[in-house]
Amino acid sequence: MPGMNKASRTIKLIEASLYRVESDPSASPLDALGVLDELRRLERKWREQVAAGSPRRIDADFRTMSGWYRRWLLTAREMEKRPGAEAHGLAVRLSEEIDRVTKELR
Repeated sequence: MPGMNKASRTIKLIEASLYRVESDPSASPLDALGVLDELRRLERKWREQVAAGSPRRIDADFRTMSGWYRRWLLTAREMEKRPGAEAHGLAVRLSEEIDRVTKELR
């Protein structure tokens, strides 16, 4: 059946991790970057499936992924504003990724 398997381990991992960085005040820039890494890995996999002619990926999958990227972006922007965010040493990388994802979503 075409479309994402919402019960898959990867989908559950992304949704749970995204929820955690959105809701846990102790989530760090490293946590946010980890979620972004998982999103990009899954997107690469899906794009490879499309390139190979697989009927498995449908437009709705990519719309869902775009929504995840938007949620990540909102969370990362808020995380960037937190007091002490720069102390994590990943603030510059987080800023760079925020800029990159913003451009990709346009």
